[in-house]
Order: sequence, then C-alpha cells, then structure tokens
Amino acid sequence: MKPLHIFKPGTHTAMNGASYTISASDLAATVQAYNPDLHEAPLVIGHPKHDGPAAGWVKTLSAAPLGLMAEPQQVDMSFAEQVSKGSYKKISASFYHPDAANNPVPGVYYLRHVGFLGAQPPAVKGLRPIELADGEEGVIEFGDFGDSISASVFRRLREWLIAQFGQETADQVVPGYDVDNLAEEARREGSRPAFSEPTKTPPKTTEEQPVTEAEKAALEAENQRLSTLVEQHQTNERNAAAKTRHAANLAFAEGLVGAGRLLPKHADALIAVLDFAEAGDAPLEFGEGDQRAPVVDGLKAIFNDLPKQIDFAEQASKDRKGDGNSPMDMEFAEKNTDPDRLGLHNRATALAAEKNIPYESAVRQLVK
Repeated sequence: MKPLHIFKPGTHTAMNGASYTISASDLAATVQAYNPDLHEAPLVIGHPKHDGPAAGWVKTLSAAPLGLMAEPQQVDMSFAEQVSKGSYKKISASFYHPDAANNPVPGVYYLRHVGFLGAQPPAVKGLRPIELADGEEGVIEFGDFGDSISASVFRRLREWLIAQFGQETADQVVPGYDVDNLAEEARREGSRPAFSEPTKTPPKTTEEQPVTEAEKAALEAENQRLSTLVEQHQTNERNAAAKTRHAANLAFAEGLVGAGRLLPKHADALIAVLDFAEAGDAPLEFGEGDQRAPVVDGLKAIFNDLPKQIDFAEQASKDRKGDGNSPMDMEFAEKNTDPDRLGLHNRATALAAEKNIPYESAVRQLVK
C-alpha cells in the first residue's frame, strides 16, 4: 500500500465545540517524535475501542506540502482488498493531545491511530480530522458528554445532601438509582464508534415525546413535595438546636439562683435574653476584630461575677421548724426584705428542717 495522506494543517473543530489549530510546524514535530518502539500507530476501521483489531501499522511518518503522510506496513490482505474496492475511501487520523498524561511524547500531537472510514465523512473536509478513543483522558474527542456531566453534577449534589441532611433525605430528593441510570446512559452513548463527524439528527418535536398537562402537574407536585421535605428537615434541625440551647440556659439560670446570685423572679427574664442572643443563624456578638465574642458568653460572665443576692452561709438547723418565728425570720422582717426572698427563705427553712438537709440544698430544690 502506498503512503497515505492522513492529515493537513489548519484549524479544526471537535465534536465538543472546541477548536484546535495544528500548524505545519506541529506536524513536523509529530513526524520527528514518531517512534514505533514507544507507540506504533495501527491502521483501524473507523475509531474502535482499544481492543479493536489492527488492519496494519504505520511504519514511518513524513511531512509533505499537503500535510502529514504515513507509510503503512504489515497490511492485512483482506483489508487491502476492501480498500481497493472502494469500501473505505476516507481516512481520519487520531492524535494524543500534547498535554495528555498518556502521550508517549508529551508536548507534541503524537499519532495514535489511522482510521479508515466508510459512509461516515470526516469532520475535516478535504482530509483528515483529529479523533481519539471514547472517553479517554487527554484526548481530542468528537462526542457529546452531556449525560456524563449531568450524572457527575447530580452525584455531587446527592453527596452534599447526605453530608448535610442524612441518607434518608438524600434518597428522597436525589435517589441513587436515578444517578446510576444517568451515568449508565452516558456510558451507552460513549460506546458508539467515534467517527470523525457526528451524524446529524433532526431536533425532537413535541409529537415524538409529548408531555401531557397531567405529567407536567405531577412533576411540579413532586418538586414541591421534595422542597417541602427539605424545608421540614431544616426546620426540625433548627428547633432541636434551639431546645438544646434553652436547656443549657435554664440550667445556667438555676445555678445562679441556687448560688444566691440571682433572685428566682428574675430567672425567666435571664433565660429569655440568653435564648434571644443565640437565636438565628448568626448569634449576637460584641467587641471589635479579634476581640469579638458571643453576647451570651459576655452575659454569663457578668452574672457569674455578681455578688450573692441571698446569703446561704447560715443554714436551717434541725430545731428550726419553719414557723416564721425564728430569729432569722424576724431579721428579714425588720430589714424591709423583698417578699419573694423572704418567702423563699421561709420555704427553704421549713424544707431543710423537714428533710434534715442543708439550707442551700433546700433552696436549690425549691427553685428548680
């Protein structure tokens, strides 16, 4: 078989829409780099997968005024007969991209294989396009990757939902089998022969796959249901977090009352203020720059530093019966004491005497 004219310099558009300009100097570098010991480019029918049979091999490359020439060798006789009969009249060269990780000689367009085409024309009219194997990294490929990109996007969305809201919510919003089906569809599309020029198909009309009003309404209802599920999950998480914060603030206020630093009648107000300061996605803060801190922390520090409002140093003794006539009762009465404090004192005194427990423990039990 005579030398083959397999490619010409110029700007060519791949099936993914990207344009590639290959100059005469690029082809000269291809000729210089070609080494069958590194990678011997096969002669193939179309652009098959990696395990497709070879009908021959490229012995050497040379640069001519018209472009790139390939000298074939070890050509299969039956294949040569088909070529001589005119079964394959077009040729399409396939190159490794200069930046491809699997390029035998990085930095140049290294010849990968030479495809013989039948009815399907090459993308580069007048002579040979750039074409590589389906889905191979670093390859200039003429193909549509819409499904594979969609599958990747939805898979990342599903993983994010799992991380944020858990497996159950992710299964409701983006089921795993839907992502798998989309990826499988992309693989089926990718398994088709990668000829140099895509077959033009007419755009789909509404008569081919019409969407009825009922189907449209069902889709909208399903989208609304999924959105509601996500919102409910987020609301439940916010409510649970608010309950946890409230329980902590309640325990803090009770501790202050038990320690005598906060009057019982002020506990509810303090708890409400602490809850408000921590509400919302961004809790209230005070200070400037690196000194900024949550308002809740500042309030707790202030109340922890308050002096005692009720003195627990003197506890109820066993013989104090809580009848309101003890010396301590008289002392409270003479000093114009807050009625709430006096009432708490009297109840704590009675409880301490009844259960034979320390006065402070009795107060803690009463304020819970």
